[in-house]
Amino acid sequence: MKAGIDKDKHWYVVRTTVKGEVKAFESIRKAGYDVYFPRRRVEVQHRRTKTYVVKEQPLMPRYLFVGQPRVNPDFYRLRNCDCVEGVLGVDGRPIRVSEKSVEEIYIAEIEMDFDDTRAARIHRKEELASAKENAARQFPSGQSVFVVDPANPFSKHAGVVQEVTRAGKVRALIQLFGRMTPVEFEAKQLSSAA
Repeated sequence: MKAGIDKDKHWYVVRTTVKGEVKAFESIRKAGYDVYFPRRRVEVQHRRTKTYVVKEQPLMPRYLFVGQPRVNPDFYRLRNCDCVEGVLGVDGRPIRVSEKSVEEIYIAEIEMDFDDTRAARIHRKEELASAKENAARQFPSGQSVFVVDPANPFSKHAGVVQEVTRAGKVRALIQLFGRMTPVEFEAKQLSSAA
């Protein structure tokens, strides 16, 4: 995969004002510099409607990466951009960040490694696309389970998973009245016996 980080430039870290990352990003870009603003996406529940909304947040609040030419970098013009507090350095000398490190952060952002959304969890294979797939992975056929939901009448009963239905419910065989009887449960009502 080709990254959008120019390896022919030296990269530096710029500190911005509080919540000024976007304005600094635009200002630095208009000044003619290569700039990279790492972000992450998170799902936030809307307070009133209770729906989930995906929002972008800075991965490193108040910090941006700026690419400077290898010969004659211009820090004076960079420091004068809107919302820029300064360039990180020691004793007034800016410290370079390796191009490889900036590129690794860029690729990780593209691969959704920093994101906390359902789409990112599916992409990283931490979660499956449907409730049925999640339940089937969690409770394979033949696995021993316990009913852990105290509100369920079969609470504290043990059983064996028979199958996962189309609706994503787990059908387990529970011993009732001396014989094995199939009963459907939500996946959250069961716990693995192993």
